[in-house]
Amino acid sequence: MSKKVEFTIIAITGRMNAGKSSLFNLLSGQKNFAIVDLRPGTTADTVATRMEIHDFGPVKLLDTAGIDEGSILGEKKRKKTYEAIEEADLTLIVVDLLKYGQKNDFFPERAVARRAKHYGKQALMVYNIFKAGGIKPADLAALEKSANQKLNLGLKSLCLQATDFREQKKLVDFIKLNFQRKTADVNLLPLAYDRGYVLLNIPMDEETPSLRLLRPQDMAVERLLRQYLIPVLYRPDLKKARAGEAAEKQRFLGTIKLLQESKEGLKLVITDSQAVDILDRWLPKDISLTTFSVMMTNYMSGGNLKLFSRGLGALAKLKNGDRIVIMESCNHDRKCDDIGTKQIPGLIRVKLGLELNIDFSFGRPLPDDLKKYKLIVHCGGCMIDRQKYQRRIVKIKEAGVPITNYGLFLAWVHNHAAVARVVKIFK
Repeated sequence: MSKKVEFTIIAITGRMNAGKSSLFNLLSGQKNFAIVDLRPGTTADTVATRMEIHDFGPVKLLDTAGIDEGSILGEKKRKKTYEAIEEADLTLIVVDLLKYGQKNDFFPERAVARRAKHYGKQALMVYNIFKAGGIKPADLAALEKSANQKLNLGLKSLCLQATDFREQKKLVDFIKLNFQRKTADVNLLPLAYDRGYVLLNIPMDEETPSLRLLRPQDMAVERLLRQYLIPVLYRPDLKKARAGEAAEKQRFLGTIKLLQESKEGLKLVITDSQAVDILDRWLPKDISLTTFSVMMTNYMSGGNLKLFSRGLGALAKLKNGDRIVIMESCNHDRKCDDIGTKQIPGLIRVKLGLELNIDFSFGRPLPDDLKKYKLIVHCGGCMIDRQKYQRRIVKIKEAGVPITNYGLFLAWVHNHAAVARVVKIFK
């Protein structure tokens, strides 16, 4: 089974001037990437870089602001640091060993470790020594042991000098030895066959980028090729299809018939969500159908598609004046009949007969107060890391708000029975 290569996210956290940026530079192998300064609060926002660790894989490395800054600005920085911890697969908690090793003041570090654990993520301790000269190795080992006992977290630890680039291998080996991968192994397209055609129905309009496929389309093609399936890319004319032009329907059905009657046969059709109502009517019921949005939601959520299917139940309970939010994880200029700002709100008014208060949340930050919403309608999340997407799910579940996605909503609003059809291959 093929998998899409993804980055392991490693966040470096700790107090101001603990040596976080020095450790970031050490691990990334770039001496001057992150600014290092003796003045507290130098790192004002999360800094990211990407690297490859041999026999480990690609890594996205995050340098974060200090968790102990007491100002109003410090609180804003701390919020961004906590976001990084919640998304990271691994958090390295950096402590200035000579400054704090003999104290019993590890409240900030415990808070970081608890947060990582709450989100199902791993944490490791890194004790940094700014000036190791004249200190016996046995004394450093005793300090490290004492600090671990006072922390009482049971975390693996490493003692090093972050400003010494000869320590890079030591740090890399420590991570490779102790990191435990927890990412669910979810197949993008769980198909039981290894021969045949799969038709990708891809409408194109003013918002379609030039010279490239969208990420879900590109991922589907790669996955199908790895399984020796034959992807066929088909462009429908949605305006003609919605206008009921017989020639457009016959063009589509002629393509379907050609693939069905081939030696390999037609195994599956994957469509853009905005065409799911048309294909559900046109496509023979014995041919499997799903949408790119449903495919991505299942993959990005770690196989948690049932959560989004259950969220459809909230649609039947909505009343005039209720507040919902339509979320997209990316942002772009809106043109023509945009699915998030035009199509979904229009269908709510026309198909459901409701006048709702609809908010829009575009980009990576989540709205501050999720509990005020009766429902969240989310895109497939193709433009963010899977870790960031799954953090969103945790936050939404904690707020107790139902969530569904574009593909499921569009299938449900046109034909409730279509929902079972588009999720069937993922069961």
